[in-house]
Parts: sequence; structure tokens; C-alpha cells
Amino acid sequence: MAQYELNVIDYWLILKKRRSLILVSALLVVLFTFLFSEFFKPAPIYEAVARVKFERNTTVAQQLLESLSYSNANDLGTQTEFIRSFPVMERVAVDLGRVKADAAEDEKRSAAYLNTVYNLGQEIKAQREGDTNIIRISALTDQPTLAERMANSTAQAYRVENIAARNRLVTESRRFVEEQLANLEQRLNESEEALRAFKEREGQVFLSEEARAALDAFTKLEEQYNDVMRRRAEAERQIAVLQRADAFVGNQSRRIFTEDQHALLTLLNQRLLDLIQERDTLLINYTKDHPQVVEQQKKIDNVKAEMIQELKSKVLTLSDREDALQSQRDHYRNRYLGYPKAAIQMSRLERDVKVNADLLATLKAKHQELLIKGAERIEEVTIIVPAMTPETPINASNPMLNLMIGSLMGCFLGIVLAFARESFDTSIGTIEGVEEFLKVPVLGIIPQFDHRELADMAKAALPPQTPPSVVECLSKLICLIDPKSVLSESLRSLRTNIQFASMDRRVKSIIFTSAGLGEGKSTCVINLAITMAQEGMRVLLVDADLRKPIVHQRLGLERAPGLVDALLGTTSWKSYVRSATDLMLGTVGVDRVMNTPGLDNLHVLTSGSESGNPNEFLNLNKIKTLTAEMQEDYDIVLIDTPPILPVTDAVAFSSRVDGTILVYQVGRIGRNALKRAKFLLDHAQANVLGVVLTNVKTEVTPEYGLYRYEYR
Repeated sequence: MAQYELNVIDYWLILKKRRSLILVSALLVVLFTFLFSEFFKPAPIYEAVARVKFERNTTVAQQLLESLSYSNANDLGTQTEFIRSFPVMERVAVDLGRVKADAAEDEKRSAAYLNTVYNLGQEIKAQREGDTNIIRISALTDQPTLAERMANSTAQAYRVENIAARNRLVTESRRFVEEQLANLEQRLNESEEALRAFKEREGQVFLSEEARAALDAFTKLEEQYNDVMRRRAEAERQIAVLQRADAFVGNQSRRIFTEDQHALLTLLNQRLLDLIQERDTLLINYTKDHPQVVEQQKKIDNVKAEMIQELKSKVLTLSDREDALQSQRDHYRNRYLGYPKAAIQMSRLERDVKVNADLLATLKAKHQELLIKGAERIEEVTIIVPAMTPETPINASNPMLNLMIGSLMGCFLGIVLAFARESFDTSIGTIEGVEEFLKVPVLGIIPQFDHRELADMAKAALPPQTPPSVVECLSKLICLIDPKSVLSESLRSLRTNIQFASMDRRVKSIIFTSAGLGEGKSTCVINLAITMAQEGMRVLLVDADLRKPIVHQRLGLERAPGLVDALLGTTSWKSYVRSATDLMLGTVGVDRVMNTPGLDNLHVLTSGSESGNPNEFLNLNKIKTLTAEMQEDYDIVLIDTPPILPVTDAVAFSSRVDGTILVYQVGRIGRNALKRAKFLLDHAQANVLGVVLTNVKTEVTPEYGLYRYEYR
């Protein structure tokens, strides 16, 4: 990645360069999202919704009914829970055919029957809509028609059960009053008959006013005395219950009855019930030794202690009251025993007749009220919106949403990977980056070219029977195949830049090297030699790559004799130099040499015979003398050398020539390797003229006005 400050254009170029990675990432994420949603999609669940309105009835008849009994007011929160209650769900189960309507009592108490009704309640939801008195009933199941039927059946069952619940009290109260009326009529008849029979037997018995008042007072005292004894015994029993350790555990009785609804004991009793309920809730998830359960038990014990203390005070008060009533009752008993028994008995019979007659009149009045109430049908629930059959499941995936989310995630992931790839890319990304990194100018840029296209052009220029190896070699001579191409123009630009780079110091011998293998230095130096020769310069191309020489193959020349022979033998190197005549006999051919002006200025010194240790020849001082002689006879000497990092031939050669050019193929090696090659050249005191970039894909950005490149 380039070592310079990035701007918007640079980011755009990075995204454009890594567009394939971004596209592949987006496609993979979209494909994975689609496959994941298809293979792991849940079973479809359909929801049907019905809406009912609950409105509390406040008629006069209802007020008369509520005067007979005490019941908590129904609010919407209670109604939402009542919808999922057992009676309503049982009606729905019967309507759906999940249980039998005429099931026996034993069957209704079975586990299968109860589980069927309770499981049905799990498929129904009830919720109040906002602040209204409308309740939303929804049914969730895997079949759309069944969901619609369940929702409507639940709404209807709730309506029917509400009507039955509101009128059930009227029916039960009326039945109770009718039973009491029959009993009272019988008791009244018996008491009247007893009074009539007594009068017929004893005749009319008269009591004085004093005796009648004393008898009434004695009767009242006796009733009060019996009531006090009963209440004291009840309080003592309650104390015994509270003092038992297992009184409020499991299914034991949890209520202490008191007749006074405003007494302190009632408040403590309600507090005790709330604490016990909270403790039982905690015991569902915790053991009895859990700190929260222990703390709750302490609160229960404290309330029980207060209740015991209150009950003891009540027992003491009732005992005092019992003693006082007993004393008064004995006083009146003594007076009562002095009256005639017949008068006392007649008084009792008359009192029984009067009490039964008054109670019968009261019950008849209540019976008339209940008859009026029973004639009025109470309806508090109205179905305002019945459920419709749902068309799509509520948990169905949205393909467009998944596609959009997958595309966004894929693009985001691709962008992250693109910048991560760019961050970990150790190659240099711009011309400015190369110049800043190596501290040398970029002398030339060799763009990318289509090898197949050049091979086709070379094949068309050669006879049909030409071997493929010859076609391959000729295709590398770009300046001869297509002299008007962009490649040829880039080589001419390189030639011009080299000339300007050596204006302050005359440079007549230049070596071409690279950091690693396969960076295009041999192709570059061969075509540059041809370009300079076409300009009219006498050019000597020397193949100093004694390990893997390639110049002779490209030009169709014999390898030996050459440089090695000149260094080892006594014969002058000039006798080994190939001229245009040799090129005519090689791959270039007679017609191409004759039709290319200036090609007779090109001379080639091949690598020569194979040697065991090429490094020994390059360390000889004779090479410096040889280079000096070449510079005297030629305008420019271009020397092809091996890569720097694998071997040290180029480093040894660089100190014996006027200049060195480093060839760098974009994206082939990392920046550290390139930096190491430059360091070795500097350490050998080589005159590095600049860098030639090969395999470059140009990117011209008019908005930015800079010439940049990227590689594949």
C-alpha cells in the first residue's frame, strides 16, 4: 500500500482495484444469507386476531344483585387473564373437537383431558389495546384456517362464559332463596300449629308487662352469652392454629376468619396471606434455605406473632364480657323461674311465629328481586371484529429484506477485506510511493501487454513453418513487432528519461538488474537497446547474466563465444561482438533488419561459454578495463545482469559501470525485498539512476490530475 496520505480519489482507486473482492464477498454473503434463511427457517406460524369490547353493566338490577353478595370488581387486566382460563378454554376445546362435550366427570379429571385444555391456552394470547376497553384475542397455530377458527371460537366462548358467570350468581341466589322459602314456610306453619295447639290445651295465658320485659331481657342476654362463648372459642382455636408450625405449609388452611371486616386482625390476616403467597412463589425457584425465602419466613413469623397477641387480647376481652353476661343472665334467670311455665312457653311460641313470619317476608322480597334480575340477560362482552383467515405466517422471512441486508453486509465485508488486503499488501502502489520509498526517480513505465496478442502478431510476421519457440522469442521484441504501440512509446520515453537523467554526468555504461526473478529486466533492456539504436546511437548490448542468459535466445544468436570467453581468453572481446549481419541470420530475420532503420547500430555481446563459478569472473579487475574499452567504441553500453537478491553478480558489476537501473515488476515482490536490493546497491557505491516499472496497468484520474497505476 502506498506510503502517503490518502484522499477520496485514493480510496476510490482502492475500491476500484479490489472490486472483484468486494463483489465476491457480497455475492457470498447474499448466498449464505439465502441458504441460511431457507435451510433454517422455522415452521410457519399463522396468527388470527379477533377483537372484543368489554363494558361493565351498571343497571339498577345489578346493583340490587350486588347488595346480596360481595365480589371484586372486574377490570380489563382480570378479563385478559379470564379469557385464557380453564372454563373458557374448555368451551373452545369442545368446539374444536379436541375433547368430548359429554365427557364423564372421571374423564374430565384425567391428566390427558386437563393437558389438552391447558395446552390450548398456550396457543391463545389476550392483550388490552392501548387505553381502550377493547381486548385483542390472537390465536397462533401452524394452520391458517385453524387459527381463524380458534380466535373466533375463543371470542365466542369468552362471551358465553361471561354471560354465564354474570348470571350464575342470580340463578344460584334464586335457588337458595327458594329453598329457604320452603323451609321457612314449613317452620312457620309448625310454629303456628304449636301455638294453636298450646292455646287449645292451656287456654289463654296472660303475662304482666314486667314479666314480659324480664323474659325478653333474659332471652337477649342468653343469645349474647352464647355468641360471646362462640367467639371466644373461635379465637382460642385460631391461636392454636397460628401456633402450629405446619399451619401455613402446603395445602393447609391459610385464612383466619373474623366477623369484623375493619378490625386490625383482618388487616393482619390479609398481610399474612400476601406474605405466604410471595413465599410460595419464591419456593418455586429456590429452596427453603435460600436467603430470600428465610427473610420472607421471618416476616410471616412476625405477622403471626402480632396476630396471636391480638387474638389473646380478644380472648381476654371476651372472657370479661362472658363473666358479665353470665352474672346478668343468672340475675334474670332467678326472676324468670318465678313466673308460670305456661306463660313462658306461650311467649316463646309467639316469638318463634313472629321471627319466622318476618324472615319469610324478607325472603319473599328478595325472591322478587332475583326474579326481576333473572329476566334481564347481562351481556358485557361484544365481538366487534371477528378473526379472518391469515394469508401469510407471522414468522415468514422477507426475501427482499434478506437480500438487502445481505447485500449491505456483503458490501461492507468486502470493503473491509479490500482495505485489509490493501493494508497487508507490501508492494508499492504509486509512482510517488516508489520514488519516496527508494529515493530515486522512476525513469520509465512499461504497461501491461497481452502476450497472446503479441504472439499472434509475431506468428503473422513469420513464415507458417516457424517453430513456436522462435515465435515466442520474437514476440518479446516489442519495438520490432509493433513500433507504434503504447509499449514501444513507453520504451522511447524510457530512453529519453535516461538521457535526461545523465545530463549532469556522462553515462555511457548502464546495467539493468532487479530484486527478484521474472521482473522483465531482460525484455526491457533488449527493447531499449533496439530503441536507442533506431535513434542513431551506437549501442552495445551485453548479456552479463552468466547463470541464466536469455539475450541470445531472444535475438536468435549463438551463446558462445561471448563475455566469458573474452574474460578468460586472450582474444579481444571485439571479435565476439555480433552485428546486424548476425541478427539477419537469427530470429529477427533479413527483412525485419532491412526494414528497421538504425538497427545496424545495434551490437550484441552474448554471455559466452558456460562457466562453473560465474562470480569469479565478475570479481576480476579485468571487467573494469573491459567496460572502459566498450565505452570508447560505443555511445552507450547496456548490460543485462542477474537479480540482486538471489546472487551478488549485479552488485559486483554495479561498481564498475557508470549507472545502474533497477527494474521492478509491480506487485511481484514486497517492498522490503525491493528496499534490500536498493541497500545492496548503495552499499556497493553504485550510481542508481532510477527505477523502471513493468507490468503496469495505468489509471488516469482527470479529477485528480495524477498518473497512477494498479496491478492484477
